[in-house]
Amino acid sequence: MASAFREENLQFTCVNEADNHPPLDLEADGWFKQARVLEKATGPKDYEAIGTLYRKAIARDHYKAMRNLQNLLMDGLVEPLPGKTAPEEAVGIVERMIKLNIPAGYYAMGYYLEMGYGVEQDRSASIAYFRKSADLGSPEGQYKIGQIFLSQLLPELGDNPAYRPDIGKKMLDCSVKQGFGESGYQLALHFYIVDKDYPSAVKYFQLAVRNGSLLSARQLKSSFNAPLITDKTNYLALEKDPERVRRYELIQKELRYHPEARFPDIDKIVPLPPAELPAWDGTFEYKKAQQ
Repeated sequence: MASAFREENLQFTCVNEADNHPPLDLEADGWFKQARVLEKATGPKDYEAIGTLYRKAIARDHYKAMRNLQNLLMDGLVEPLPGKTAPEEAVGIVERMIKLNIPAGYYAMGYYLEMGYGVEQDRSASIAYFRKSADLGSPEGQYKIGQIFLSQLLPELGDNPAYRPDIGKKMLDCSVKQGFGESGYQLALHFYIVDKDYPSAVKYFQLAVRNGSLLSARQLKSSFNAPLITDKTNYLALEKDPERVRRYELIQKELRYHPEARFPDIDKIVPLPPAELPAWDGTFEYKKAQQ
């Protein structure tokens, strides 16, 4: 772990994951999309067919199929190839992703090393893989390492020798701007609780809502009720706004029943002050796009 946090290795430049993805074979992408249709279908899933389609796509280096199949193997939903265990096949897929320099491959290996899934558990090595994934643009990796940089205390270690909130903030900012809502929520909490920077906290709660954070929607709903300054949980120096409260409540409800929901139209629904609230018919853009 120490080598991953040497001063010369600490600096971080925001990279988008998509910039490190190779082009996809068109036929393989067709197989991948067929598998996704089967996965999304209502009722019992045909995981044997799903696994077959993903493996055909993987044979042509389809990184999305690799990511999905290794997750299905780990969850026990797809049977491994004859002569292999699920961890063996999953690790083989992840090693192939790493050879292709796919950010998600480094993240997956970091997770396997952290958990001891298919490989010998090694926390130090897992951190190195998570860091590599973050540098290549993995929003999950940026979240994982960013959280370490933002933590003054670490389990089993006590004081964090790598406490660098300046770098942690950069990582979580990069992550949420790629659509990883949990990064926005955690960054907002840091600004709120640690820095007492309420405007920045509100900004990142809103960005997290855009990217599907139910907890952030709940936070803003409560904060626009204008709680007293003594309310350490909800006070964000916002004026009371019942209509904003109502709209965040509707977003919260949507996420409760549809956790996959995203709101690229958030500023058309409930923009932050000083913007005035626009008229809104109560519908969400992501649902229209699915139709």
